[in-house]
Amino acid sequence: MRLRLRILWLFLSSFWKSSLGLLEESVLNLTVLLNDVDITKVSNDRYVALMDLGRIDLALRVGLRRAMVRKLWGPLVTVHSIRFRYPLKLFQKYQLITRVVCWDENTFYFEQIFKRNGRVLATGYVSSTLMDSHGAIHSLKMLEEIAQQVTKPEEPEIIARLREIENRIHETQIDQM
Repeated sequence: MRLRLRILWLFLSSFWKSSLGLLEESVLNLTVLLNDVDITKVSNDRYVALMDLGRIDLALRVGLRRAMVRKLWGPLVTVHSIRFRYPLKLFQKYQLITRVVCWDENTFYFEQIFKRNGRVLATGYVSSTLMDSHGAIHSLKMLEEIAQQVTKPEEPEIIARLREIENRIHETQIDQM
């Protein structure tokens, strides 16, 4: 990841930002920097990297900072899909809105939206698993760590389709072994 300074800033600023509930939105106000653009606009791979920032901000603000540092929990994206509509250009200000859509035994599913002046620029969906040195961390363990009473939302159709794509890719990987 090429966003080390932004991650450091997120971590430090999480100490004075307000806490969030698991189902609340993280909103990051960002600016397109020189290293975000290829020639004239934000490059495709940079959107995906910026989405990491939104999920990290949400994780820190829901109460996972201690576990991520002390227990060495780290996120692993298993599948992501993004739909671009309008480009972001150098020095433009924009928002990245991140929210948990649902979860299953080991995976959390996120919706992430890039907006500028109220206009949706890109929308992404991500499946992500928290990992430690022993493998995937069960969702219930993560929920215990944040100590929030939260009702699990229904899985939307778009997440069911993302999961279907993930399963098909997994089958293809097994066939290639």
